[in-house]
Amino acid sequence: MLNMFLTKYDGAFLGPIAKALGKIMEWLYSFFDMMGIANIGLCIIAFVIVVKLILLPFTIKQQKFTKVSAIMNPELQAVQKKYKDKKDQDSIMKMREETNAIYEKYGTSPTGSCLPMLIQMPILFALYRVILNIPAYVPQIKNLYMNIVNSVGESNLITFLDDEKVQSADSIIDKLTSFGPDNWNKLKETFAASSDVIIQNQDKIDSLNSFLGINLSQSPISMMGFALIIPIMSALAQWYSTKLMTSSQQTSMEGNPMGSSMKVMNMTMPIISGVICLTMPAGAGLYWIMGSVIQVIQQIAINAYFKKADINDIIKKNIEKKNKKRAKKGLPPQKVTNIAHVNAKNIESKVVEQKSKVKDNKEEQIKKSTEYYSKGNQNTGSIASKANMVKMYNEKNDKKNDKKNANKSNKKK
Repeated sequence: MLNMFLTKYDGAFLGPIAKALGKIMEWLYSFFDMMGIANIGLCIIAFVIVVKLILLPFTIKQQKFTKVSAIMNPELQAVQKKYKDKKDQDSIMKMREETNAIYEKYGTSPTGSCLPMLIQMPILFALYRVILNIPAYVPQIKNLYMNIVNSVGESNLITFLDDEKVQSADSIIDKLTSFGPDNWNKLKETFAASSDVIIQNQDKIDSLNSFLGINLSQSPISMMGFALIIPIMSALAQWYSTKLMTSSQQTSMEGNPMGSSMKVMNMTMPIISGVICLTMPAGAGLYWIMGSVIQVIQQIAINAYFKKADINDIIKKNIEKKNKKRAKKGLPPQKVTNIAHVNAKNIESKVVEQKSKVKDNKEEQIKKSTEYYSKGNQNTGSIASKANMVKMYNEKNDKKNDKKNANKSNKKK
C-alpha cells in the first residue's frame, strides 16, 4: 500500500508540528539504537507514551469539564425544557441569560471542552504524518533506503516504479517503504548488479519493521494470518477506551437527544477503525492500539481521582481562575455562585408580579361591577350572579367606549 503522505510534510500549520514530533521519534530511535534494540515497533510505543504525557494536562482539563457537566447538565436541560416552545425574542434572551448564569455558577463556559480538543487535534493530525512516513523523519532509517537509491540509480528506479508521483529520491523512498516480499524480489531481479546492496539494506529494514512477527510497513490485509490481530485489537481497545470515557457522562446524557446518537457512534467508531486498520500499514494500527491502551490506563487513573475529588473544590478552583482573568482585565471578582440564584429569583419575581397584577385587575373588576349592580340584585353572592354582573359591567363599558369613539369621529368630520 502506498503511503498517504509524500516525504516530510511542509505545510505552514501542521508542518512545524510534524517536524517537532519527528524529532521526538528520531531521539527515541537513537536511544533504542544505542541500547542495541532499535525497532520501529518499540519507537512507536515509546512515541505514543511521550505524546500522551504531553497531552495529559489537556485530557485532565476535559475530564474536569465532564465531571462538572454531569452536575450541570440537568439544570441546563431544565432551562431548555422551560423555553422549548417559546420563540419570541424576550424568551430567547431570558433563556440565554439563565443558561449563561448556570455556566457562571459552575465557573465554566460552553466552550470548556472545545479548547483542549482544538489544541490536541493538530497534534493528532501531525502524528499520522510521522507514523505513516517514519523514514522521512528518522535519518538513520532513511539512509538504509538511500543506499539502495544510490546503488541502483535514481533515474532507473523512477523508470522501474512507473508512477507519475515518483519524481525524486524522497518520493522513491516513500514508494519503497510500502514494498512487500514480491516487490523486493522483482527489484533484485531487475537490478542484479545491485542485488547485494539491496539484500543487505532490505534485511536491516525488515528487521526494524518486524514486531511480534508482523511487518509494520505492510497492511494486515496483505499479510493475513497473525497480522489480523492488529485491526481486531485496535477495535477492541478503542471500544473499551470510549466506554471508560463516556461512563461518567451516562447520567447527564439521560433525556438528552444526543444520548442515543452518542451510543451509536461509540459502537460504530471502533468497527470503522478496525476496518481502516486492515488497509493501512500495521505500524499505524499499532499506534492506534497503543494510543487506546494508554488512554485506558489514563482514564482509569483519572476516573479514580475524580471519584474521590470534591466537586465543590473543582468548581471553586474554576471560579478562582475566572476571577484571575477578570483581575487581569481590571474587573472586580464576582461571587458567581450567587448569579444563577439571583437571576432565577429576578425572573421568578417578574412572573409572580405579572400574575398578581392580572389577579388584582380581575378582583377590582368584580368589585366595581358588584357595587354598581348590587342595588338591583338580591342574589349578589352567587357565582352566576357575579359572572352576569361582570358581563353587564363590561357591556356597559364597551358601549361607553363605542360612544366616545363615535363622538371623536364626528368631531373630525
